[in-house]
Amino acid sequence: MPEQNNKTPPTLKFTIAAVFAALTLILSIAPLPSIGAGAILFNLYKPSELFLQLGFLTMALGSFTITLLMIRRKWIAISLAVILQILFFIAPGNVFVPAWALWDKFLAILLIYPASVLVDKTFKSEINAKLLFPTVLLLAFIGLEVDAMAGNLLFGVYGYELIGVSAEQVAGMYQPFAFAAAEERLAVALVSAFLTTPLVWAVKANPQISWLIVRGR
Repeated sequence: MPEQNNKTPPTLKFTIAAVFAALTLILSIAPLPSIGAGAILFNLYKPSELFLQLGFLTMALGSFTITLLMIRRKWIAISLAVILQILFFIAPGNVFVPAWALWDKFLAILLIYPASVLVDKTFKSEINAKLLFPTVLLLAFIGLEVDAMAGNLLFGVYGYELIGVSAEQVAGMYQPFAFAAAEERLAVALVSAFLTTPLVWAVKANPQISWLIVRGR
């Protein structure tokens, strides 16, 4: 029996990135944030001033965190999120943002460990159909929150200057939008789960690429 080749062809990597770039373009019609390789490619096509500097790191770090959880590197993911939070509080600006206004970021950090447990239970030699949707939902939410953590840090360092407001004005925005922003990210995570779940089953149904989502022990 011929040995299965588990190396991802470069053309397949590009195709997958292109698909998610198209999804990002479609989702950009609504004012919803999105992360991942697709979002990065879309911003290369239509970059903002923040993206041209270090803004691409927010999406990259969100995607990277999800990848860490998928390859069982939960402690690195937790460390990354904690460092981002700490750096935000010591970033230049000398303004006070109450910790409660970032409650969703702390929640995301706490959810990283249970998310890693769900990933292990969901993606084995056979995908657990009952756990797939909640697993993708949780991963998407965590990834979006890490994206937001990195964005907070960049705004605390220099982002507020790019949009023509003071550090004090930016800090004042955290409290009134503390819950609305979290609700928006939860909504995006739900959209991601509804889109990704059937995509995973479609990939699984194709023997040539099904190994992309099968994780052996």
